[in-house]
Amino acid sequence: MSNLITLTMASEAFLMLSFIIIFLSTRNPKKNVLFVILFIIGAAPLLYLAIDHVKNDYMDANIGLGLAFMYTWIYSAVAFIIAIIILVKKKRNNNISKEQ
Repeated sequence: MSNLITLTMASEAFLMLSFIIIFLSTRNPKKNVLFVILFIIGAAPLLYLAIDHVKNDYMDANIGLGLAFMYTWIYSAVAFIIAIIILVKKKRNNNISKEQ
């Protein structure tokens, strides 16, 4: 049970880190609202199924929980790649503007 809580917290922390990087790299408040909604879409399934698994304590393999972990990990990886791309573009634009 403790391992489930640790994995859930680590997965959600990586997802949150990815979105924090995106928040800090964009200054548009309207886009930040969209990113909060996207974060909730990525975080909610894992949180719901982890809480459900802890409350009900299923005896068999909880396939939905495994799929929720995979979904969150893939979602986190995509968000992290997008955050890196945004940071590289922002840094490149700052370097170009300083040269001119």
